Amino acid sequence: MITSVRNSAEYEPEQESVTHGIDLHTHTDSSDGALSARALIEKAAAAGIGTLGICDHDTVSSLEEAVQIAGTMDVVVIPGIEVTSSYRRFQLHFLGYYIDYTDKYFQTKLIELRDARIRRAKRIVAKLNRIKIPLKFETVIEKFGDQGSVGRPHIANTMVEEGYASTYDEVFHKYIGIGRPAYEANHPFPPTDAITMIRSAGGLSFLAHPSHYVNNDLLGFLVKNGLDGIEVVHPSHSDEEIELYRNFAEENSLLKSGGSDFHGGLKNDDANLGRYTIPSEWFDKIMERARK
Repeated sequence: MITSVRNSAEYEPEQESVTHGIDLHTHTDSSDGALSARALIEKAAAAGIGTLGICDHDTVSSLEEAVQIAGTMDVVVIPGIEVTSSYRRFQLHFLGYYIDYTDKYFQTKLIELRDARIRRAKRIVAKLNRIKIPLKFETVIEKFGDQGSVGRPHIANTMVEEGYASTYDEVFHKYIGIGRPAYEANHPFPPTDAITMIRSAGGLSFLAHPSHYVNNDLLGFLVKNGLDGIEVVHPSHSDEEIELYRNFAEENSLLKSGGSDFHGGLKNDDANLGRYTIPSEWFDKIMERARK
């Protein structure tokens, strides 16, 4: 497992400064992150990040504030989103960058996705109740889910807070992870719709953390349907996987992105911020494509 893309000469731009790291995958408390937009930007700046992609799950409610705050600090915020999708038995996540988050069609699809998240969360809580865990959906919303986009991490955090589990990971491993007794599948939102949704807002679509679920056939399908890029650098990717996805991107004329996928809080991933960054030449090509 890599600790930093800066540790590999192959990925390190010659004059990259530690004070201008590029992290294109972070989350605020508008979805399942622990920090407000301001706190995230301040933490990123302290970690040497100069370009920050904020990509909350199925919501953009933090972006206007984030862009305004960043304007007063030495951090550039890239407006983004992480769209939840599904294909056959796979759950896919698509990162959208440089989106016009005021676009009407885009906003309509976001409402659809957020409503589906609420329905799924209620079904998960009902299953937990059936196995004698008396969690209330209202408690989840009150404690963690009232910012924008509720999901399984909010349920996990609430269960720990309420004393139904000792750790965040325990909740997923015992109760709400895939194959566990309270698991519920995502709303069936096709990847082609996710790519179209991002494109409608003028954005670029990237497949997030592909090692979680992707095979070559699926990657090929996504490329044929307009995928712009792939997340190469991610905390879950090994050195070998980074090489695999970098080569795949270059062989298929895809853009390359990456980041820490930072959430904070009970996920205990503070050490990732500032460690998982991308070379400036990768980001320059993303900007160049965005301008077109």
